[in-house]
Amino acid sequence: MDNEFLPVPELPKRKSNAVKYIVLGMTGFLVSTLIFVIGVTVGIASQRGFAFGGASPFVNRLPAIGATPSASTGVTNTGKLNTALIENVVDRLKTQWYGDFPSDAILTDGAIRGMVNALGDQYTAYVEPKFAKLMEDDITGTFEGIGATLNKKSNAISIVRTFENSPARKGGVLPGDIIEAVNGTKVGELSTTEVAALVRGPRGTNVTLTLRRAEQVKPFDLVLTRDKISIPVVTNKLVDDPAGSGRKVAYASLYDFSGQSTKQLSDVIEAMLKEKPVGLVLDLRNNGGGLLDQATRIGDMFLKEGVYIIQRDSKGKEETRKTGNSGIAQDIPLVVLVNNGSASASEVLAGAIQDYKRGILIGETTFGKGSVQLPQSLPNGGQLRITIQRWYTPLGRTIQGVGITPDYGVARTLQDEQAERDPQLDAAVNYLLTGALPASK
Repeated sequence: MDNEFLPVPELPKRKSNAVKYIVLGMTGFLVSTLIFVIGVTVGIASQRGFAFGGASPFVNRLPAIGATPSASTGVTNTGKLNTALIENVVDRLKTQWYGDFPSDAILTDGAIRGMVNALGDQYTAYVEPKFAKLMEDDITGTFEGIGATLNKKSNAISIVRTFENSPARKGGVLPGDIIEAVNGTKVGELSTTEVAALVRGPRGTNVTLTLRRAEQVKPFDLVLTRDKISIPVVTNKLVDDPAGSGRKVAYASLYDFSGQSTKQLSDVIEAMLKEKPVGLVLDLRNNGGGLLDQATRIGDMFLKEGVYIIQRDSKGKEETRKTGNSGIAQDIPLVVLVNNGSASASEVLAGAIQDYKRGILIGETTFGKGSVQLPQSLPNGGQLRITIQRWYTPLGRTIQGVGITPDYGVARTLQDEQAERDPQLDAAVNYLLTGALPASK
């Protein structure tokens, strides 16, 4: 899942500091000279106006960590580059390429991108400097754009959600819409970070999205005027009993696990608990993940002392993180809402709650991102995000490629969203008020 943009910390020098920057989201080299050359030629194509064509930093397959290159490549896994061959290729390109030769920076970006792509891991990625800045913007909670989050599957960039009062929502963009082009530039081969860079721009300027919608035969264009966007990390409300009993259910929606998520979520839950609700709905739908330390602290709000997450590296070395007994919402009846946009840290939290039977999960099977990325800033201002571990629920269940299956499956269709109906939330509130379990659909 690529809809989360995270901060760009310096590479930690001590192990104790490194853990706080590990990213659940969702991020030795096995280098193929052939792929390296492809990365260089992609950089050349970018210089000639074919920006990012076929060169997304994320690829569409995910082998086991530590997978070795195919024997057909003839590459020995020594960990060393064949620099003589690389220089030979660069010299040939310089002398034979038909056109203006790109800058050293573009060649370097292409080379790094090619090396990272050779790993075959869609979450290990090189983020160019101009795109790395986007991650910093997102973590601050403000930027200028249209106010929508994106997801990518099978080379399709889709709208996951739009924010209230944003240009996207006011302009008619709907969840599930597929973005085919931005200002005439086709985006099928781009990453969500690259598409976001095309969509964003100064407040007051226009951007044209070419969208494909399920019930419409042909794509259509929408012209939106960019504005300043503030990301609401937490939204909450008290839901009254429709039967008029006077009882209430607390509801909190968490957008991501960024730097201030724990404090903001804790503050709103603490305030709502003063109203004596009969239960709490924690909405993790379309929450794409975030920071490991935030995920652990938020888990501590709801879970008593015990193992929260198991992390294993490629050599089988295992680490665990645990929750304590000081959480503010460890006893209130709990329902967690999930869907296929719930990824990474959301799945860690939902899986732990399910394993300990702390609450019930309602909705749809989650995305299935079970790997841990460590983001590292590079001297050129770019970022390298390396998969360092896979993670498992307290009972040892894997999530990578599988996801978390809710206890009760309840769908929310595109038609429901367009009509502002929410059968998943309705089922959760009804259960907390009456004890009636939803019929899986």
